[in-house]
Amino acid sequence: MSTVGAGEIFDLGYQPYEGERTDRWARRRAIWRDGIRVSLGLGRGASAKIGPWLLIAFAFVPAAVLIVIAAFMGSVATDPDDFELPSYAEYYEFAVVPLGLFAAVVAPLLLCPDRRDGVLALYGARPITPLDYVASRWAGFFTVITAVACIPEAVFLVWNALDAESTGTWLRDNWDILPRLVAAGVLAGAVFTSLALFAASFTGRRAYASIGTVATLFIGSAIRGIAEDNFTGSLADALSLAALPQVLVDAVRFIFGDEEAQRPVPGAVSTLWLVAVAVALSALLLRRTRRLVRG
Repeated sequence: MSTVGAGEIFDLGYQPYEGERTDRWARRRAIWRDGIRVSLGLGRGASAKIGPWLLIAFAFVPAAVLIVIAAFMGSVATDPDDFELPSYAEYYEFAVVPLGLFAAVVAPLLLCPDRRDGVLALYGARPITPLDYVASRWAGFFTVITAVACIPEAVFLVWNALDAESTGTWLRDNWDILPRLVAAGVLAGAVFTSLALFAASFTGRRAYASIGTVATLFIGSAIRGIAEDNFTGSLADALSLAALPQVLVDAVRFIFGDEEAQRPVPGAVSTLWLVAVAVALSALLLRRTRRLVRG
């Protein structure tokens, strides 16, 4: 005789979802916040924080050291003209290096793991469009790198205001420095964010994306050097625009009204060129992400 197994039926009832129902902007903010955390290494091990914070310190520490030296020189009986802080535009000649390295090393972390682990397909299965994903990731890293670009300049601004004979008078006479400072940081952040994320869209390996970003920056600088040494006129000026770091410095000088600097092309042209580059790379990044999501 065969033995029939006993069965039990449990009436658990239907349990509707009672959690928070978020809208599209909430999902965008979640991806944006995650991008900021990834960029700063938050919520990860100590080794993940070394690279980002070392490069951030590389951009911050020189500004702090210069201010300490200026304070020391001002406290001793010396000629005030013996030491002068760099101008806001001049500081970018140094800051452009750590900013570029920060973008090359950190930005790929926002895209490469998602592509390597197949997370993009999961994003596509949810009510999140490729535009939502790209814009939120872009905004997350842009927020961090723009802050890294602006804070040292803001420190100079505060020091100059406090060191003036009359802080109120100095602020009234130099009120335009703050919007110029923000504009320069936004321009630098947009260019480096667009370039680094676009390079990261081609590979699932962070190292390859970092090498591609650095190579683009160095090759462009090499093209500018070759153009200045071997060509003249409009051709040399056009080729000089390939050097994004130096073009960024020229654009920042234009933003701060530094008319003494010698530029191969006008500062306004450099600024518009960088805006066009950032927009074009962002559009191409979105197009590539749509293809990846569709498989």
